[in-house]
Amino acid sequence: MPARPPLRPTGIAFALALNLLLVTLALFVGSGVGAGSGLLAGLPLAGSIVTGVATGFFVRQRAAMHAALGGLLGVPILALFILPGANWSFALLAGAFCALGGILVEFRQRR
Repeated sequence: MPARPPLRPTGIAFALALNLLLVTLALFVGSGVGAGSGLLAGLPLAGSIVTGVATGFFVRQRAAMHAALGGLLGVPILALFILPGANWSFALLAGAFCALGGILVEFRQRR
């Protein structure tokens, strides 16, 4: 088995920052438009998947690990400061969806 390249701190920081930015923007846009609860729940999760995909294209190797670490490091920040009502379950879901985006990119790159 070939040796895996080390994790890049810039890739983890990229995933963390972009996940916080896109989830915040999605909540801001969704609440500003007066969207229903289904759309308001789906927009931030779609932003998290986009974050994972963007992280995969940024780091090019071990995308899922970078996206997972960046997304899950953002869970306390999302829950305590960004999401209304200290919603820990939704923050954890956003971190997991970020990892899912990285997994999708890894599957695509290995083909």
